Amino acid sequence: MEDIRLIASDMDHTLLTETSELPPDFHSYVDRLNQAGIVFVAASGRPLFTLQTMFPAGGPGLGYIGDNGGTVSYDGEVLFESLLSTADYQAMIALTHQQTAGVPIICGIETAYVASALRMHEEFLRTFYSEITFVDDLTVIDADADKFTVYFPGGGAIEICDDLYRPAYDRDFSVTIGGVVWVDIMNPGVTKGSGLRVLADRLGLDPAQMMAFGDTYNDIEMLDEVYYSYAVSNAEQAVRDRARFVTGSNDEYGVVSVIREVLSQRGGC
Repeated sequence: MEDIRLIASDMDHTLLTETSELPPDFHSYVDRLNQAGIVFVAASGRPLFTLQTMFPAGGPGLGYIGDNGGTVSYDGEVLFESLLSTADYQAMIALTHQQTAGVPIICGIETAYVASALRMHEEFLRTFYSEITFVDDLTVIDADADKFTVYFPGGGAIEICDDLYRPAYDRDFSVTIGGVVWVDIMNPGVTKGSGLRVLADRLGLDPAQMMAFGDTYNDIEMLDEVYYSYAVSNAEQAVRDRARFVTGSNDEYGVVSVIREVLSQRGGC
């Protein structure tokens, strides 16, 4: 671990507790990593604008992979952005309305767009989207967006994705699952793993210099990009099988325990 120069962590059910809270005093760990010359990367299905509220845009040593790789930022600079076409996400909205009871969300660069008729889900959605614009008619929106998401309040996202969204879109888009209530669709090739490659190329890093943590299916490509790949103990079995290492659960602050080990090898920075 002495050569580690980048640590990326998924947010929900990985770094964040089951009450969506950061581990105690986590920002001090980010500062200590920075002092040790290690970049911390917040990697999430959450958008960049939400991640920036969780980790206020700092100076050197902080990176973001937002919307499952749809937008990548480092040191205050957007390095990569992959926008869906309006026609594509409008077709996805139509399919969602026609064949599911899900909540379609246009993940805009500056705000998430949700139909006003679905405002009853606002409290839950604001956990993930710090900016939400409720509109009377989602089908008239023409905005820059890097991801289309469907929220299924009753769960079942895995089955619905396999039965509906993968057959419809897997060939032309990147389709993934963010737990039991989220289906996410991005442009082809866009994943947290592709986002991590953008950062690795910028920083001149190879897999042996990077570490990543995850819990669910949309983290797998990111874990594949690094040597030090960790599943938290509460991770999906598919993720545990893919990762080289396992740490404690999110509620046990498993990510922090490994970060402490890395820092201890740097003289306790």
